[in-house]
Amino acid sequence: MNVGDFNIKNLGKELSQSKVLSNFVNEFINELKGYLEKGNNRNIMNIVNQNKYSNYWEYQNFMEDNVSAKIGLSRWGNDVTYYDDLSKAVDDSIMEIAEREGTLYRKQFTANGSANGGFYNVDKFENGKITHISISEDKVPKAFQNKDIIFQFDENGDIKVRTDLKEKVVNLASEKSSELKAMESKRNNEYKKEGHIYEVIEDDGYIFLNDITEERDFSIEDIDFIVDSYNGEGKYQVINGEYKKID
Repeated sequence: MNVGDFNIKNLGKELSQSKVLSNFVNEFINELKGYLEKGNNRNIMNIVNQNKYSNYWEYQNFMEDNVSAKIGLSRWGNDVTYYDDLSKAVDDSIMEIAEREGTLYRKQFTANGSANGGFYNVDKFENGKITHISISEDKVPKAFQNKDIIFQFDENGDIKVRTDLKEKVVNLASEKSSELKAMESKRNNEYKKEGHIYEVIEDDGYIFLNDITEERDFSIEDIDFIVDSYNGEGKYQVINGEYKKID
């Protein structure tokens, strides 16, 4: 017997009269429930993966930080290894958007207010060129004085902060920088060798892995190790492809 043997109008009556169909429906519901739960689990895992680096990149002062947090670069990669690449990706993205939106300005993050006696250094993006100008601190809304912002001037000469464009810039620059994550992951995987012991130290906000089994002339900062396996300074060994703390 199959569900096609029943008229939908009499489904309730048939369900009560047919143990076979009742079992069929129960099995179907259980299968559907399991499928939905698996689907929800996949969605939950996607959300977890998207937010994997959120604690590591708790402080995102510059748009370059936003990009690194989005694609999963380490701080050392952000600050040193890929600094020029990330800056170019952000500049190119602002310029690309300026071609559609008109002249755009970027005031970068400053920890202690204006840098030059009441003035901010600002990048102006116009006609495919970047020029450097200064604007008075008083012109910048107080809520944004210590933030990395993109803005335009309105018809009254007042600053209009474009948080919507900043988000677009970060997304676009992340696409342009996606290969950097692949490069860093490749290097990290090559550095990690089964059975090797690594000394892990924290230095000026960075967390470095140093292979002490094989003498090498460099250390690395591996964001995925930090997020997935780091449990304080000490010695770690690669066991079954994973870093495990041993001392």
